Amino acid sequence: MVYKIAFASSDGISTDRHFGAAERFYIAELDTEKMDYEITGFTEVRAPCNGGWHEVSKFEAVLSALADVSAITAQRIGSGAMEYIRENGKAAYQIPLDIEQVLCLFMEEKQWEVDKWRSHTKN
Repeated sequence: MVYKIAFASSDGISTDRHFGAAERFYIAELDTEKMDYEITGFTEVRAPCNGGWHEVSKFEAVLSALADVSAITAQRIGSGAMEYIRENGKAAYQIPLDIEQVLCLFMEEKQWEVDKWRSHTKN
């Protein structure tokens, strides 16, 4: 299977953005058969956080832009956003490491099996 994962990142190298403040998510495709990954690009969004308060419609817009990912990883995700992401069928992780380190951890732990990710791409 191939899973897409979004990373809240300013540079495509490190997971260095809070979910609510992220204006860009880098997308990686993780191939579980080849045990390999590739960063394929990024998606720009309007950050859903407005100085500590949030609007559900802004969360909806971010998740709509990330509709084809199975998981979202950020430096930090508030409890309300975490719940919203999970209620909408995506796994959510707070892992403030380099994107490649996170992908290696996901492969090592077979995170797609642990958290039962939904695949949004073809095999």
